[in-house]
Amino acid sequence: MEKKHFIELLKETLEIDESVQIDENTMLTDLEEYDSLSTLGIIALIDEHFGKKLSGEDLQNITTVKSLMEMIGEDQFK
Repeated sequence: MEKKHFIELLKETLEIDESVQIDENTMLTDLEEYDSLSTLGIIALIDEHFGKKLSGEDLQNITTVKSLMEMIGEDQFK
């Protein structure tokens, strides 16, 4: 999957306004929309698109979009 496409899916999952720009270095905790409910959405997104099962605990150490992508596996992205 292209990184740009993943970021768009992440924005959609978190219900982030299209005018808000995020990239690999964006801190997830800085996003107003990032909360415990959105964590469940991210878990579902990763399961659906990458077949990888993550838990809420797995996401506790994730700080940036890039660290989330690293947890999924950098080989999954172009």
